[in-house]
Formats: sequence, structure tokens, C-alpha cells
Amino acid sequence: MNTVIAPFGGFFGAVLGGVLWAKYIQWTGHTAGFVAIGIGVLTGAGMLLTSSRSLSQDTKTTWRLVGAGAAVFAIFGIFIGKYLDVQWNAVAQIAEQLSNENNMSLQQAMPIATTLFKGQSIWELMQQRMSLIDLLYGAVAAFIAFRIPNIRRLRNMLY
Repeated sequence: MNTVIAPFGGFFGAVLGGVLWAKYIQWTGHTAGFVAIGIGVLTGAGMLLTSSRSLSQDTKTTWRLVGAGAAVFAIFGIFIGKYLDVQWNAVAQIAEQLSNENNMSLQQAMPIATTLFKGQSIWELMQQRMSLIDLLYGAVAAFIAFRIPNIRRLRNMLY
């Protein structure tokens, strides 16, 4: 494989992890920040799979750069997951909250929720859906994504 192709594994892992996380939130209704660790695993494994045959096994600096790239992609994947969560789930959750607070049906609350959703920025809604523990999970995900390409045994298995 070519070195130009190497980052695409991390990018693909990050996007796949972010989409799966947003779908998990949509299906269960729970944010589950620990799923971010899965994004780190997918991103690190993707970078390792696409880089293992195109890079030399002995250069630590190169593999540290690959790991750093995987960590950046993992954080990107977490933002993708949060963004898609807001896009797919925010209106329904706002409508449910309005319905519970004001004793109205979901059909009555949906237009109001859509108006409220349009009035807020995506970034504000993403911030509202994040907690401090999510930052911890994001840091763990980035560390795992960094570590996976730097584990010599894994590289030797794929080389």
C-alpha cells in the first residue's frame, strides 16, 4: 500500500464509529459516552491496517506520527457522532421534553420543537449534550487510538 492511503483507514474508522455512536443514541435514547472508546479502537485499528505494510516497522518516530494522526481522527469521529446525534435526535428529544412539561401530545409538540431547534446553533446543542465525563472518554479514546498503531506485536501480526 502507498503511504498516501494510510490515513484513510483512520478516517474511515472515525466516520464509522461516529455514525454507529449516533445510531446507538437514536436507538437507545442514552448518550453512553463510553462508546467513544470504541471510536478510538476503530480509528487506531484502521490506521494500523492501512499503514502496516506501507511503512517501515523499525522507525518509532513514523509510528508515533501515525498514532498522533489516529488520535486526531478519533477526536474527529467523536465530533461526527455528536453532530449526527444533534441532527438525528435533537428535535424528537425537544418535542418529548415539551410534551412532558406542557401536557401536550407529541404531534402538538413537534412543530414547536422544530422551531426551537432551528433557533439554536448546532454547536450550542452539541455543548448541551456533552458533560465532563465525555471529555474523559474522549481523552481515553484518543489515547487508545494513539497506542494501537504503536504496539509492535500488532504491527508484526499484520506485516
